Amino acid sequence: MMQPETVQLPDGLQLPAIALSPESAPVWDGSRLRRRLQRRAVLAVTVFAVVLLGSLFEFGSITRPYWGGFISVPAVVTGQHPYYSRGDHCGLGLRFTLDGQQHTATFDPASTCAGMPAPATTVTASVDPIDSSHVLIVGLDRFQRNLPYIFAFTDALWLSMAGAFLWLSVSSYRNLRTLTGRGQWRQLAPSVLQRTVVKSTTQLTLQAPDLSGTPQIFELAYPGHGPWPSVPSAGQALNLWILADGGRHVLLSGPDCKNATAGTAYVPNSFELRTMGL
Repeated sequence: MMQPETVQLPDGLQLPAIALSPESAPVWDGSRLRRRLQRRAVLAVTVFAVVLLGSLFEFGSITRPYWGGFISVPAVVTGQHPYYSRGDHCGLGLRFTLDGQQHTATFDPASTCAGMPAPATTVTASVDPIDSSHVLIVGLDRFQRNLPYIFAFTDALWLSMAGAFLWLSVSSYRNLRTLTGRGQWRQLAPSVLQRTVVKSTTQLTLQAPDLSGTPQIFELAYPGHGPWPSVPSAGQALNLWILADGGRHVLLSGPDCKNATAGTAYVPNSFELRTMGL
């Protein structure tokens, strides 16, 4: 005996459905949805690469005093220059000799001038051998020495957000590409029980009979208004075209839709149904 066509939803739920012919079903190759997901994946890769390279460059610059072979030389404080930039600061003018040549530089200890070395005081300066204007005063460079820890935390935060965006974008495209490669579009006409909108996501609570004729409730969530020209409302039957393979990721469309929309399917349990009043 020939088995009826079904659509596979999460938790093993199977609903009778009509198989759409390849000629009438939405096409994945060249579709607007595929192009949008591809662009988002490319954008996510670009963002992650920029954040990664920027973080490496920034962290390398901040940690240069640790690995850059800074040279310690005696230096004379030539003056104190208080200024305000998001707080009171003090620029200490320095004069020192490096490789037989006189150099001047300014160092900001990230503090006020109170308690800083007075002019004509001799201090020990740690000088970048590549850029003699980049100096630290030994004993007053606590803020600069702690910067790598601060930037390590912020860089890790930015990288984690960029990585999450990359993972979501690439996995979404890959999941839908896999779904279209092994699934077949089905048509069914469930009844709309509820429609809720949370921010930019719409959730439909639908009901349709299973293979035994028992009414089953499932939910579809998708961005925006979905692919349908008119917004589905409670109490009406929805002419639903769906591509599903038993997982959460689905593609949604309809006979009057120009494009497909990516969404998720969910089968609520009995407790969740009671909380929804169903």
